[in-house]
Amino acid sequence: MIKDAISKPRPPARDWALFRYGVISEAVTPLEGQKISDILTRKAVQVHQLPDGTARRYNIATLRAWLGKYRHDGLDGLLPKQRSDKGRFRSIDEDTAEIIYRHRVQNRRTSVKLFWEILHEDGVLPAGTQIKLATLHRFLKHRGLARKTPGPAKARAKFEMPWANDLWIADYMHGPRVLVSGKMRRAILCAVIDDHSRVITGGRFSLSEGMIDILDTLRRGLATYGVPKRLYCDNGPGFVARHLKEACARIGCTLLHSDPFASPSRGKIERFNRTVRQRFLPRLPEHEKLSLADLNDRFALWLNEDYHLRYHGGINMKPLDRFLSSSADTQIKRLSDGEIDHAFMGRIVRVVRNDATVSVNNRFYELPPEYIGARCDLRFPIGKPDQLFLYRDDKPVTRIKEVDLADNARFHATRVRVGGINMKEERS
Repeated sequence: MIKDAISKPRPPARDWALFRYGVISEAVTPLEGQKISDILTRKAVQVHQLPDGTARRYNIATLRAWLGKYRHDGLDGLLPKQRSDKGRFRSIDEDTAEIIYRHRVQNRRTSVKLFWEILHEDGVLPAGTQIKLATLHRFLKHRGLARKTPGPAKARAKFEMPWANDLWIADYMHGPRVLVSGKMRRAILCAVIDDHSRVITGGRFSLSEGMIDILDTLRRGLATYGVPKRLYCDNGPGFVARHLKEACARIGCTLLHSDPFASPSRGKIERFNRTVRQRFLPRLPEHEKLSLADLNDRFALWLNEDYHLRYHGGINMKPLDRFLSSSADTQIKRLSDGEIDHAFMGRIVRVVRNDATVSVNNRFYELPPEYIGARCDLRFPIGKPDQLFLYRDDKPVTRIKEVDLADNARFHATRVRVGGINMKEERS
């Protein structure tokens, strides 16, 4: 059995004083006919439970000393005696203490362990000075500098973009479990909200929160609502992926990331996630195992028939009405399907086999023979993994097709000469 190595907090001095008084209290005011010596002798034999949870006996001399202190100074006389060198550290002289204090004030955002490493590895301490980590921790605790403090809080002001598509905000939310290949798996919602109108420009459940999921969600939103000027998200792996940066660059959108742990700056999408939990998830059947497709169908229906058409307190109107009103007064940038496909491309690298084929998702595709043995850049529109294109120098070369085994068999059949006529040898 592994025991917790973290020591319990020491009881305060007042608890010790009350404990000591409890031991000698009968001797302080003995009953008529009782002798103080008899009371102290009886108490000296007993095992006493200490405030820190341990147990021990005390000899008569100690009990008499406590009684004398109580009669002289009252309860304060029973307080534990303070060490004469408390607050002083024999391994830290005054000059070293001043150095540590000055550097700690400048490094309050680091842990004590990291600060201890900085002191020794960066040559901050005087030559030859070595301080144990535990000693440094006690020293900083005594000075009130043990706990690291976050940076200064940033003042936040409520904001709202003046027009639709000025700013989209994206985030993930863990949702219900769905049935996938006979197993229940957690569905994760990737949602994108328009800051001005509160319209959900993209929202789909998937089984992960990676780069492909945000690209797919963003791509669907572009086709319906146009191109945002800015996309704002956190620092999750999917949001900092190079492919997302590249896609935003291709469509002319600025990708912005919030500071770590700055969820209040994404308050509108966080508020929408709460709405999903309060108003959409309770509508799902409790005892029916939904598939991922069923969940997305129900979510899309809820967005279109409930959320977008319901009065929103933050904007004092319906989200869809506000988006349409704003889009009528400003120019919405739109892209063709081909431009969107080109911007949102998944990428796969494969080495071409000797038969001029590559394998992708257990399916074989043919490439031109001159690419045999080469590493090829294959791309596909997000959401259309079967449409593979061969790229070279970041430019499309050709679309590659899946291998047709029957057609290849006819093409590569061995030619034989029968009765002066060239024919292909038929396979039985």
